[in-house]
Amino acid sequence: MSDNLEDIKTQPIKLGKKIVIYWLIAGTTVIGGAFWIYKKISKKEINPIIDSKIPLNRIKIPSDVLKNHPLTFTKLRERGFYEEIVLPGKVSYDLERMATVGSRVPGRINKVYVKEGDMISSGSPLAIISSVELGKSQSDYLKSKARLEVLKTQLERANDLFEQKIISTKEFEMANVEFRTVKTEMDTSLNSLLVFGLNQNEINLLEKGKLDPSTLTLRSPLGGTVTHRNAINGQSVATEDNLFVVANLTRLWILLDVYEKDLNSVKLDAEANVSTLEERPESVKARVAHVSEVIDSIKHTAEIRLEVDNRDFKLKPGQTVSAKVQGLISESKSKRIMVIPSDSIHKIEGKSYAFIAHTDGTFEAKAVEVGDSIDDDIEIKSGISVEDTIVSTGSFLLKSEYLK
Repeated sequence: MSDNLEDIKTQPIKLGKKIVIYWLIAGTTVIGGAFWIYKKISKKEINPIIDSKIPLNRIKIPSDVLKNHPLTFTKLRERGFYEEIVLPGKVSYDLERMATVGSRVPGRINKVYVKEGDMISSGSPLAIISSVELGKSQSDYLKSKARLEVLKTQLERANDLFEQKIISTKEFEMANVEFRTVKTEMDTSLNSLLVFGLNQNEINLLEKGKLDPSTLTLRSPLGGTVTHRNAINGQSVATEDNLFVVANLTRLWILLDVYEKDLNSVKLDAEANVSTLEERPESVKARVAHVSEVIDSIKHTAEIRLEVDNRDFKLKPGQTVSAKVQGLISESKSKRIMVIPSDSIHKIEGKSYAFIAHTDGTFEAKAVEVGDSIDDDIEIKSGISVEDTIVSTGSFLLKSEYLK
């Protein structure tokens, strides 16, 4: 009897424990289900708008909102890939910074002072030429100068006598004419010496008898590098012989041929990237300095000239290079890509998305793989098809709604 009584006393306690356990299990199930639903909503696996008619993973924008924020749509389309045109070119001297030097009188080379590759300054001696013709001009100059000094004295005396009316006007005029004639002869001889290449200092030395007669010193008209030497000691030279080429190589030209159809793309001062064709190519920047106004009737090309700063001497005249000129591009016929407007693509959590419009008025965010940007377009490699209707203008509204 006592055992039955004890069971009766403990039965309510056991029943209470079972009820508590049942409630705990039920509460846990409800909380777990709510957390699962929250996760699905946050991952867009369940549409946050409670509408059984809207498919999963889609959003719908109220019509009044769309009325105030109209959307435009586009399709995936094919276009050519624009590539920079690579032009072959030749490095050339800057013609404003180079000079060919020869003798202005026929003669013979007595001595050569420079070798190819020598760096020289303006006025540096290149060679000494002995010349019979130069010697005659020097002699004529000295004779006419000496005679002029005598006639100058005679003219001054004739002027005094004329003022005293000791000599006639005719005698005074004859003295004056003779003086002016000899002065013209001396000026002509002097100009010949200057044309032959003597400078004023050398002429002064000639007058003092301190210049080696019949010799001419060839001097460089500019500072730079001796790039060519055709002068040899003892060589006979003519006035048409080019004995030296001196060039300032710190700035060079690069000559390119551009097809007529591409000329409108070339602008003055446009930047160009020039590369050498060596095993380890050098790359330098240049600019467009001139676009020819003449079209080659056979090649249908025009020459454009680049100017390049060459103070580090990376380039050499005559060298073959390749160049890409800014703005000079061509549509490749061999490479075609699929594109949509760039404003149709949005970055969300590091991925690219496009919004697709469906016939039921809903919108779907699709992850896409993008490629190169070309003008206002962007390449689409995968993720959408040509049948998809893609939201273009106004797609930021969809992105904002999608991220809620």
